[in-house]
Amino acid sequence: MSNIAEEKSGAIWVIMSNHLYRVNGRKLETVNLPDSLDVPVSSITTDKAGSLYAAFVGKGIYKLDSDKWNLIAPVNGDIGRSLIFKIQFDKFNGKRLFLLTVKGLFVAMDGAIALCPDFNIDKNEGPFISFEQDYENNLWIGTQRGAWFISKQKTIHFTAANGLTNIAVSDIYCDGEHNLWLGTQGSGMYRYEGAGHVMYDQLQNANATQVVMSIARDRQHNILLGTAGNGLIKYSNGVLSNFWMPATNAGTAIIQSLYTDNDKNVWIGTDHLGIWKYDGAAFSLIKGTETRSINYITTDDDKTLWIATPQGVYYYQNNSMTYLQDVSSFTSAILPLGKDSVLVGTQDGLKLVVNKKLDTRFKPGVLPELSVMCMLRYQDKILLGTDDGGLYVWDRQNGLVKNYTIKDGFNANTIYSLTADNRDGVWVGTGRGINRLTFKPGSMACVISHAGISKDLMVETNQNASFYDADKVFFGTVKGLAVLNTNDGVVRENAPHILIQAVKLLVEGEKETQLVNNNPNDYLKLSAGQNHLLITFKGVYLKKPEGVTYQYRLTGLEQQFSTPVNSDVVDYPSLPPGKYTFEVKALSPEEKISSNVAMFKFEITPPFYQQPIFRVLGVLVLVLIGFALQYFVHRAQTNKKLAHEALKREEKQKLRQQTAEDFHDDLGNKLTRITVLSDVLHTKLDDNNTEQKNLVEQIQQNAVALYNGTKDILWALDPKSDNLYETLVHIRETGVEMFQDVNINFSFEGIADNFSQMRLPMEYSRNITMIFKELLTNILKHAGAHNVVITVEQPVKNRLSIRITDDGKGFDEHKLKRGHGLVNIKARAARIDAMFSIKGDSGNGAIAELQVKLV
Repeated sequence: MSNIAEEKSGAIWVIMSNHLYRVNGRKLETVNLPDSLDVPVSSITTDKAGSLYAAFVGKGIYKLDSDKWNLIAPVNGDIGRSLIFKIQFDKFNGKRLFLLTVKGLFVAMDGAIALCPDFNIDKNEGPFISFEQDYENNLWIGTQRGAWFISKQKTIHFTAANGLTNIAVSDIYCDGEHNLWLGTQGSGMYRYEGAGHVMYDQLQNANATQVVMSIARDRQHNILLGTAGNGLIKYSNGVLSNFWMPATNAGTAIIQSLYTDNDKNVWIGTDHLGIWKYDGAAFSLIKGTETRSINYITTDDDKTLWIATPQGVYYYQNNSMTYLQDVSSFTSAILPLGKDSVLVGTQDGLKLVVNKKLDTRFKPGVLPELSVMCMLRYQDKILLGTDDGGLYVWDRQNGLVKNYTIKDGFNANTIYSLTADNRDGVWVGTGRGINRLTFKPGSMACVISHAGISKDLMVETNQNASFYDADKVFFGTVKGLAVLNTNDGVVRENAPHILIQAVKLLVEGEKETQLVNNNPNDYLKLSAGQNHLLITFKGVYLKKPEGVTYQYRLTGLEQQFSTPVNSDVVDYPSLPPGKYTFEVKALSPEEKISSNVAMFKFEITPPFYQQPIFRVLGVLVLVLIGFALQYFVHRAQTNKKLAHEALKREEKQKLRQQTAEDFHDDLGNKLTRITVLSDVLHTKLDDNNTEQKNLVEQIQQNAVALYNGTKDILWALDPKSDNLYETLVHIRETGVEMFQDVNINFSFEGIADNFSQMRLPMEYSRNITMIFKELLTNILKHAGAHNVVITVEQPVKNRLSIRITDDGKGFDEHKLKRGHGLVNIKARAARIDAMFSIKGDSGNGAIAELQVKLV
């Protein structure tokens, strides 16, 4: 099976053994072609609309329309009967088709086929076996030996020399993230990352590998390379050639350091052969340095030459070499800071020299134990490469320091060289290759990326052997010169795509269950016991999947996304009831956030005892219990109060009873004695003593009246008088007694037996009795009545009406004098909250009524 394509109808088309088939269910069906097209089919593809195109050998390119094959472009001329084994639409011009043959790349457009105008590869480099167009409109051609890169500006043959392979590249594919993948026949899969590099490791007509120790440019703009054993080598247009060798040590000279000053003089530091100066015409040895080993050379703003050696630091001024006292450590790098200050990097850390003297007060505290290998001033920062300590970024203005190591993306922790380009990038040579460092504006934070294509350039760089020129970075390595294109250094980074792989429910004692939410917009319902979730997710990022980090949060439990983490699983045990939305996003190594946020919504329902209805019932039960407690407490208090009142009432009744008995016995005895004594006195008086007898009779009458008056008081004091029945009976007896010796008929109607069940407060019976006694007395004295009737009625349960009627002479209400009797009656009625009314009609008697509320 050589080709597969899906048509817009959803039909799958395949090529097997140069025959065209269509998939029908689980079967392959041979496609019936017209006799004119009864030839092998070499390739198929579809356009953006899903229409099927096929290459028929010796015929041309055809398009399938409504089961009919229409010719798009016939084969002729250069392409002849060449086998077209790949056809692909131009990503930037939908009317153009690329056609790949073993002889080269052709295009079909406007009904004709011709050689691709951009294809400038010698046909002898063939056969050409794979093709792809990337999203930068560059063309890629796979051959039996590596792959060719074709752009508008240049053509590059990628092989093992510049990071790819010398094996055949059988397929090339550009994915949706714009990553270019190259599949080889036996050398694995490669990925192109855009930062191309080329290794130059051999001299013209020589086989010796060159170890490049230092790099500089001379007055004639030649790039000079200091090597280990071959002196100076010149690099020009990709070709290495011998340039200069010290005459005193021909064939073994090691050039450890190169430096070009502002006058374009090249200073050459050697290993035990001193310092040489090259002015563009001749080489001259600096006197006094003949046997010295030079690690590094630079100049300050005063044009003083500073020299780092294994024995310490020298400075060269006015044709004289001077040793810097107090700095005797192995010195690797020197960084001028101005006219009077330089930083010195040694095996014992960082030191500061001011006015050519060691500043003993300088204690940065940054590199107390680390060996400084290289230094670079970049923007407002100082970059310090160390031996196995990574890279330190030092902001001298605020004293901040940040350390970057392999954990942050470096290939190794040994930093040998630093070079800045003009694209806001810093190139870092390490013990295992080259990295590119990009700072975030106004920050010490940076992004560290790899340099090279596909397989990174894993080679050890040399100390202070780096150089930037014309959009290229040159690095000296133990395997030769590495040249990298800085204009390809910044690769457009695509964002990852994030997806949730699984949500597992963990319940103690049970097997884990994978949860699926068939409706992502709704919340998946879980019970209160299903509250332990394990969520796994994955960020799809083909460029560097191991560098993907994640940020997540569980809304309903967390407000903010977490800090970026490498783990792609999160465990949530013992979640409380509530609504939750798990959200996760992925970040590329360059901190580009995924274009989507993966979500999983779920709800953990509360246990029954936390349900609203249970809470309402619980509140009601508590309220009822509260009411019950309050009722029982109130009832207990009421019973206690009633018992206390009953006790008081009983004591009061006893007191009333005792008072009535004492009052009756004492006062009655004394009144009886007065009456008896007055009778004795009356019998002893002569009939002639009329005046004395009248006085005695008055005494007798007053004693009797006093006795009769005390009977009412004694009756009121008696507890039996609190009964309504007894009260009414007492009024009736008073009326009978009052009217028995006069010519007046008295009657009392309406006294019912059930009145005996009604008890009245003491003040009620006393006042009711006194009211009617006053009314009966008034009738006797003033009414001149022949008949007097008292009627008792109970119109409603809690109200009693007592009415007294006479047929006397009545009275005129307008002329009625308000005597003390009527005033006292109304006062007594108000005292017991009763209503009293009296009506009279001259000559027709009178009616008085008392309405009493029964309590």
